[in-house]
Amino acid sequence: MKFAFLIHNFYGVGGTNRAVLNLATALVEDGHEVEIASVFRRLDRTMFEVDDRITVVPLVDTRPRRPDRSHPAHREPSTLIPESEEFHLHYSRLTDERIIAYLRSTDADVVVGTRPGLNLAVALHGPEHAVRVAQEHMTQDLIDDALKAEISRCYGRIDLAYTVTSADAAAFHAGNPVPNTRIEVLPNSSPPPGVPPADGRARIVVAAGRLDPIKRYDRLITAFARAAADCPGWELRIYGDGEQRSALAALIRELGVYGQVHLMGRRDDMSTEWVKGSIAAVTSARESFGMTIVEAMRLGLPVVSTDCPVGPREIIDDGEDGLLVPTDDLDAYVVALRALMWDDDLRVRMARTALANSARFDPAHLAAQFTRHCAEVLAVRRGETPRPRRVRPRTARTALTRSALARGGELLREPHLVRALADPVLRGIAGHDFARRASMGALTRLARVRRARGTSTRLQQAIRRRASTAADGPVADCLVLPDLGLRLSLDAAACSPEASVVLRNRDTREVVQLALAPSPDGLRHVATLDAAGLGEGRWNVHVADGKGARHRVRPRRLDSRVLAGRPGGGRTGVRAHVPYRTTDGYLAVRSWVRTAHGEVRGIALDGEGVTIAFTWHGPGAPDGAVLRRRGHRPDALTVPVTSTSDGALTMVVPLAPLADLRLGRYEDWDILLRQADSLGEVRLGRFLDDVVDKKRTYNYPEIHLTQEVELDLVEEDPAPMLRVRPYYTIDGELSLVVIDRP
Repeated sequence: MKFAFLIHNFYGVGGTNRAVLNLATALVEDGHEVEIASVFRRLDRTMFEVDDRITVVPLVDTRPRRPDRSHPAHREPSTLIPESEEFHLHYSRLTDERIIAYLRSTDADVVVGTRPGLNLAVALHGPEHAVRVAQEHMTQDLIDDALKAEISRCYGRIDLAYTVTSADAAAFHAGNPVPNTRIEVLPNSSPPPGVPPADGRARIVVAAGRLDPIKRYDRLITAFARAAADCPGWELRIYGDGEQRSALAALIRELGVYGQVHLMGRRDDMSTEWVKGSIAAVTSARESFGMTIVEAMRLGLPVVSTDCPVGPREIIDDGEDGLLVPTDDLDAYVVALRALMWDDDLRVRMARTALANSARFDPAHLAAQFTRHCAEVLAVRRGETPRPRRVRPRTARTALTRSALARGGELLREPHLVRALADPVLRGIAGHDFARRASMGALTRLARVRRARGTSTRLQQAIRRRASTAADGPVADCLVLPDLGLRLSLDAAACSPEASVVLRNRDTREVVQLALAPSPDGLRHVATLDAAGLGEGRWNVHVADGKGARHRVRPRRLDSRVLAGRPGGGRTGVRAHVPYRTTDGYLAVRSWVRTAHGEVRGIALDGEGVTIAFTWHGPGAPDGAVLRRRGHRPDALTVPVTSTSDGALTMVVPLAPLADLRLGRYEDWDILLRQADSLGEVRLGRFLDDVVDKKRTYNYPEIHLTQEVELDLVEEDPAPMLRVRPYYTIDGELSLVVIDRP
């Protein structure tokens, strides 16, 4: 069968996009044809990796300098999408025309809407020959009453309506009585993870989702702060970005858990982050389903979750693979979280059960269920209304397969090939090796098109993928090994036999080349880097094709779990290699190599000083520390170092002398440790973990100092704000900043 999904914006991120992609991938794996029609295209490429067998059809291209962006019809309001729909203002007369044209022209056997407004469009304009499906990815209580009235009026033409939970199906029956619509439950699916499950040993609690008030991360942070008081050594990591980041950072500082609770930012692939923890935490006031719960369980994490009206209770078996807590009971959440943090045996037992129970959310299982329902309706539909067949002329197949490329549905003739090269697709081809290796005859055949929107769109996307391969580069997985070396693996089909991995230091231009060898199953090519193989710096990762060309590598999975929470180091110094994704989407490795190093273990702040606990890695031991002002006005402050009972070292940086020594309104002070026997000074920092951007992740509060203000300064600056804050530099080294300006 052919399935067509109509989705708001497949080029962004979100739970609906991820759920549709998981289902679509399972369908193509089962031999079906899948097309995803994205009403909007706002980016050059999708945020998620999409199987090449899935066709993505953008209906309205609103990227900069695209004709649709300034199209007159795009300024007129939509009459197809109801005003009560959440995203009504995004739609226009142009989107109405494109949606209706797509629905009337598609030859799909099953047409699926993915949000209320689009479901109504499918109900009103979906083809008679197809199964018309409405998927509801939000809970019924979030759908406006006016929109529910539209659903009741129009859903008579919907053959199958799906909710993600049984509770929501019951609410649908009660709130939207549509006699002829069959309502089924289809939970969101989660594919088998591509990394081994968590081992449950890490003392890390993990939460993930947008930083939105509905997620109630303020309660999670508060609950963790109370639970961690009885369970030392635990850490809370919250992944995601959003409007509440600043407020949550302020709460972390207010509660004094800035050394235990970290806002990690968004990750493209959460699977390699879940496995760094041993407990997953959800404190949402409301969930439409709870995709993060399923993902965490599939990687062997028990989940402590609020018992939202729908969602978690249909995923978690309370007391077996996780714990459910009343939504507004903070004390109960603290008790549940503390129980798993404290009891290793309970946590491990629940982790095993979570891993087993979550297999029911495998996409293959749910896709088979979905296909069976659609086939049942389709059998009845075809019995009632014969499906129109497209009549195509039968032509003899020659040795050369004809290629087709559409440009607005226009048929391009060979004499117009020169003008066709003005087409951005063909122009893009001309700039790549793919085109340079092609003959003019091949380009001529490429410019011949058929007037078939679906087919031409698939070809356009295939061409763009081929043309952009050289720019995007190969894709690799990177695993940090127990001995702190790295293992990089690439798809064997994408590597030539002569290919090798090349790492190049951005600063020194040093190059390290690694041979690629086939994996035991022959599907991957693998390169292994010894822990001593890289010097300090940032290393870009390339693949050399054996013909003199290098291509930057894009990361898929970066499994650095062995670095999370490890003590690391030794008497001979430190060596750490942290793989990461650059801001432009490529794979790089940040390496720290020091023969002597002081690794920060904790920072405590009070009104008079900054207490820093650290471990020493290297020969001898430091006999003191010195703070040096950065810049052209050098100054120094000496601080003693003392030993603690557990073998760690501490120093207390007094704040009053820093205030007295200041010469400017913004000063940075670097912290160095003096080695015994005059061996020199080394910077104090934090290298031995899995975090590359220490400055953004480890955020400390400011200490406000009182000071006497001379009378002649009052008029110029009546309210100076003197404060001190520790921070990590871009290289992970610890410094203090002294500020007395607003």
